[in-house]
Amino acid sequence: MQAHEADPGVLAHCAAIVVAHDEPDTAALISLGEKVGFGVVSGSADFSGNDWHIHRILFFLVHYGIGMDAKRQLLDRVRHAGSVNICFAPVVLFLQDGPGDEMLEYIEMGFDDVICLPENSHIVSTRLAAQIGQEHTYIETRRYLGPDRRRMDLPGHNHPERAADQDHTNLTLLRTPEMGVQILRRQLIVKARPV
Repeated sequence: MQAHEADPGVLAHCAAIVVAHDEPDTAALISLGEKVGFGVVSGSADFSGNDWHIHRILFFLVHYGIGMDAKRQLLDRVRHAGSVNICFAPVVLFLQDGPGDEMLEYIEMGFDDVICLPENSHIVSTRLAAQIGQEHTYIETRRYLGPDRRRMDLPGHNHPERAADQDHTNLTLLRTPEMGVQILRRQLIVKARPV
């Protein structure tokens, strides 16, 4: 699919669930979600809520203040949910501007995007909208299901859970408000075994 600038207006057809560690941070991310144009923004991580399920595309907006274990548990819970629309929902981490290696660690963890705040709301909405209407490649291994971030691996620092030298599945996804999440292609990559 040809790359193009994402249309931030598409977010009006999407819902967002905010995950934060306290009321002020939840309120701040809800406010941001409303400002960038989500159709529905909820402060509850309850997947069975009635206010967002009418939207086929769901985002998780995660505040950096929750602990590392909570971030990992959230990613695991989302990626292993029973619904394709939840399992492959964009999970976006918002953090304060900081060192690049910290950002890389979160990207390697499996977040779809990591956005440093403060940032212009048009830039934020455009980055979020880039998750919609474009093909995205996910990698599935025994211990990792998430965006393909192998191109970001630094020399000598391969992420062991999504290494290209093990059996894995490449999934090509397309998220649209009309159809939700579609898996366009599923390719099993089996590495040659020594004889």
